Amino acid sequence: MDNKLYKLMNWPEIESIVYSECDHPQEILGMHPVQGGFLIQAFFPNHSSVSVYNKTADRYYDMELVDEEGFFALFVPAKAPFSYEYIVKNGSGDEIRLPEVYSYIPKFWLNLKDKLLSGVFYDSYKYLGAHFCERKEVLGTEFITYAPGAERVSVIGDFNGWDGRIHQMCKIDECGIFGLFIPGVSIGSLYKYEIKLTSGLTYTKRDPYAFSIEKGVGDACRVIDDPDWEHVKYKRAPISDAFTVLNLSLRDIFTHYTKENVADFIINTVKEYDYDAVLFEDFSFCDNRVVTEWGKLSFFSVCPEVCRLKDLIEIIDKIHSTGIKVLSTIDISSFLPDNGGLRGYDGSRMFEGDNTEVFGALSFNFESAYVRNYLISVCDYFVRILSLDGIAVGGLDRILYLDYGKGDGEWRANIYGGNESIGGHELIKHLNSFLHKNYSNICTVARDSMVSNNLTLSLEEDGMGFDFKLHTQFDKDLFNYLKNDYKDRPAHHSELTYSPVYIYCEKFILSFLYSDYGKDKGRFFASLPGDDEQKTANLRLAVSCLFAHPGRKCLSLCNFESLKTKTLVKELIELYKTHPALNTLDDEEAGFKWVNAIDSEHSVVSFERSSGDETLLVVCNFSDKTLNYKLGVDEGSYKEIFASEQIKYGGLYKMSGRAKEAKAAKRDGKMHELTLKLCPICLHIYAKSTCQND
Repeated sequence: MDNKLYKLMNWPEIESIVYSECDHPQEILGMHPVQGGFLIQAFFPNHSSVSVYNKTADRYYDMELVDEEGFFALFVPAKAPFSYEYIVKNGSGDEIRLPEVYSYIPKFWLNLKDKLLSGVFYDSYKYLGAHFCERKEVLGTEFITYAPGAERVSVIGDFNGWDGRIHQMCKIDECGIFGLFIPGVSIGSLYKYEIKLTSGLTYTKRDPYAFSIEKGVGDACRVIDDPDWEHVKYKRAPISDAFTVLNLSLRDIFTHYTKENVADFIINTVKEYDYDAVLFEDFSFCDNRVVTEWGKLSFFSVCPEVCRLKDLIEIIDKIHSTGIKVLSTIDISSFLPDNGGLRGYDGSRMFEGDNTEVFGALSFNFESAYVRNYLISVCDYFVRILSLDGIAVGGLDRILYLDYGKGDGEWRANIYGGNESIGGHELIKHLNSFLHKNYSNICTVARDSMVSNNLTLSLEEDGMGFDFKLHTQFDKDLFNYLKNDYKDRPAHHSELTYSPVYIYCEKFILSFLYSDYGKDKGRFFASLPGDDEQKTANLRLAVSCLFAHPGRKCLSLCNFESLKTKTLVKELIELYKTHPALNTLDDEEAGFKWVNAIDSEHSVVSFERSSGDETLLVVCNFSDKTLNYKLGVDEGSYKEIFASEQIKYGGLYKMSGRAKEAKAAKRDGKMHELTLKLCPICLHIYAKSTCQND
């Protein structure tokens, strides 16, 4: 080795590069000014010769191998820096020209770092992760990750043989932000991060901000082109009183339709039924290849088995063009416990609250400002790039309660001795505040919550700030009741009358969801009593109860495939939208009043829905018998306008079309009495008028 070159060598620093223990490779590798010229150093493991091509002077220089592991050095006597590239030979002997990686050091400005550490960096996805871009007129990909507990982080991928020694990242801030711009890494390239701890432990991780995951058996991250961040200019319209939502699974739709036909199928279905919006199941959930449970390989990625992000954007844009709103469920409560993901990302419990797995997943550390920021960024990312009209936040009880799914001694109380997650409550309040402030008319929905209160109370009233709560318990209670044999239903009558006790505690969307009934609708249908005709009648009765009950409506397509059942749902939606009594006072007690809630002997419940001058009488016969039924009502005439067992819906009942006058008689606390013929397993609705001729 040339004596002058030898004296320029910093052997401890070279050793840190060779053994991959360096967090500031940019200070060693690349071109650096020294006395009399410039020193160029490079690390090419498993190569015996490397040359430098001076583009400015059109000259070639052979580099000297100063460490047998592949560390090369060159002194060039020059007065000014120059543009250059490396020339190396691959295993086939072909020459490859490679640009200098360490002349493009990513910038992470002080204000961004402050936002990241204080938990208000909501558009962090624009900076962290992998972004295909141009730096100094060179195309490549910029990688930035936050790993405060790591000694060294490297980018590994199909562009460097998955070798963590080649592209060691620069620690661009002492708080733990690592970055590297790699020229030539293009859209479609696969990558991961290799992380080394001070203990020497080295492992690979998926990028927490991976925007795409490879399709197939692997789980590597994929570089994609940044979407149009200005997609946020989409203008959202307010939610109507009579709000109806169709719940769909994209995964299920894509198994039956091509990406070119998906939007048309959704639009035609929504228009056929006259729904106002669609609610997608969480499209980032994957049938995971790492563990057997369902989960997310990346919170920022659409499941690769469903479709590409670009395709999803086009589908939603087409749906929006017809005036249909689009919402999606986003579960930010937990993550997969596999070792290639968020668990122990930087060697610490950076993302997880503890190591206790609940239902096959780890809960996030909601007390961490960084984690709360990360999860709000997830929601903002999808709302922004997909122009969502709203999101349904899943896993709320896991977020809001420390003892979720845990037994005695498995959880620690908060500083006040309670089971509420203070960080979880802060996350949800901050999320709703941020979304409503930045996206006018956006709709946020609380989902998967059984015990939480004040979810739809405003933030000013110390509530959680959601617009609605998806009432997933209403349908469970109703179907648990319907599974009873008819002779056993009187003993379970109280299960029918419980919901009005709490229905006005929140602003509810009543639901029959795909996640509950779409995956195994055969077993659900089989659990109902009687023959197939009676089973179908119970289903018609259940759907009719949902539309008669206070609350907005959300249904899946499951069990509505037959023409007559489809007709029932379509006409129920029309009934719901055209009768103010069924929709305008959904959130006020004045809109609902029991007529008779205690007739367990006959398995009948009756109630009134009202708004302004309109009053509708609803009578539900849950028995399998035809009943000549008397109930107390106000003075007036009552005309039947709906029955769930009409012939056109697949039943055997025919409405008379004539109004019935209430007779003077004391019953059910009223001064008048109405005698009705109730069809078995049927819901009847009667419109009240002041006289029979109305």
